[in-house]
Amino acid sequence: MAISDNALIQATRGTVFLAPAKTGLPTAGVGAFLLNAGAISVGANVSWDNLGHTSNSNKIGFSKDGGDTTTKDTWLKASAKSSTEAPTITITGSSVQGDKATLKKITGGWDGNGGGVVVPVKSVVQKYAMFVLAYDDGDNLSFGLYVPEADFTFNTIDLTGDDFAEFSFNAVVLSSESLKKGPNGEIGGYQLFSPEDFTTSTGK
Repeated sequence: MAISDNALIQATRGTVFLAPAKTGLPTAGVGAFLLNAGAISVGANVSWDNLGHTSNSNKIGFSKDGGDTTTKDTWLKASAKSSTEAPTITITGSSVQGDKATLKKITGGWDGNGGGVVVPVKSVVQKYAMFVLAYDDGDNLSFGLYVPEADFTFNTIDLTGDDFAEFSFNAVVLSSESLKKGPNGEIGGYQLFSPEDFTTSTGK
């Protein structure tokens, strides 16, 4: 493995694209995901929609809960076999766009009488595909994370900050048959794209 200074990425800018669960990547490749791209069509009436402005104070985050490895002994041998439980991987973020279309998409709400968006007390689980685009605007490098299937739920509203009002969300990453299987038939949950993937897909 070579040492590459060109692979040092600072996620100074970024955005999130959402599409119906199991939506594939654009035919032009991941290079089609640009910060200011609005909607990227991938078929009849199907597109990746840019979620727009998200919080710079609370950037898109990733957490992993569980996934512990346990070992079992035999009478003959200690630690004869190990097993690892499946973890829960969660993507968190906050939109700072308070327009009606964005609020409906994030909350899973619906039009109210006299305007507004009705939001249920019990979170609506929406089935989305996600593409998280991180961009290093100093070195013009892109990095991406593709999640074909995620359970997306609205979290809360924060009006207390000195910056913008925030509308936070959580997305639990699911295993997906949409991704290429591993050499032993393993099922993946997400796919990472390094800067060279963006260069290759755009032909630069």
